[in-house]
This record gives sequence, C-alpha cells and structure tokens, in this order.
Amino acid sequence: MDFLQIIVGRVLLEYLGAFVRYLYLNLRCLLNDDDFTTYSSILSPKGSNKKKEGNSSLNHMVGVIFFGGLIFLLVIFNT
Repeated sequence: MDFLQIIVGRVLLEYLGAFVRYLYLNLRCLLNDDDFTTYSSILSPKGSNKKKEGNSSLNHMVGVIFFGGLIFLLVIFNT
C-alpha cells in the first residue's frame, strides 16, 4: 500500500505543479500580450525524452513548493 501511495502522491504533485505553472504562464500572458500556453504542453511537451523528464521534474518541484507553502500558511493562520 505504501508503494501505491508514493506513486499517487508523486502524480498528484506533478499535476498540481503543472496547474500552478499553467496559471502563472497564462496570467503573465494576459499582462504582457504573450502567446497562450496550453495545459497539455506544460504537462507533457512534445520533443525528446530529456525535455520530458526535465519538464516532469520541474512540475514536481513547483508542486512541492506550492503544497509546502499551503501547509506553511495553514500552520501560521491556525495558531
């Protein structure tokens, strides 16, 4: 069961990181008149395996930072 929880948690963090990156890039797009970025291009870009692995690790890192920030804010505002 622990193995399943690790896999599901890792996948959820990657989706959370992709969602945060999607919001950031498209809010920046609205302010600077840049091109619109699709969610699928952030979650699984086309290209080499090295690019896909780098993007996956970036999504995971952003998800961990965002989730850690939420936990930190919950601790601060609930004391």
